Amino acid sequence: MTNEITEALNNLKTDLINSLQSKGSIATGNTVQEITITQNDNQTQLQIPGYLLELEKGRGPTGKNATPGNPPMIQRIQQWCRAKGIPDKAAWAVKKKIDKVGYPGKPGIISEPLGNDNINARLNESLTKLADNITTEILNQISI
Repeated sequence: MTNEITEALNNLKTDLINSLQSKGSIATGNTVQEITITQNDNQTQLQIPGYLLELEKGRGPTGKNATPGNPPMIQRIQQWCRAKGIPDKAAWAVKKKIDKVGYPGKPGIISEPLGNDNINARLNESLTKLADNITTEILNQISI
């Protein structure tokens, strides 16, 4: 069953990456590399970076005494600027603008590929294959 679940998670990962691409949210490719599937013992998980929720919902202005990110926001903005061909000097202006007013979200960027309908569709595909494999195996055992 692990192969079928891994296949379903790989399909969801592809759906998520396609959503990011279609909404113009891939600049450096780092986000794509951070979307991973992990397996240990009896558990398989699709792991996504927490900041993807901010891409969907948006971000408000920076509050007083905000906890610095890791890496710091300015470094992430500088990477984004380089990927977009924007001079490094502009990164500070972008950071100050985000600090002052935040930025709007991109609705559906993660909620559509990771919504119940899509997850159920992906699981149904994989579980149908699993059921077919089990049925074939049982029938082969009966015919022996």
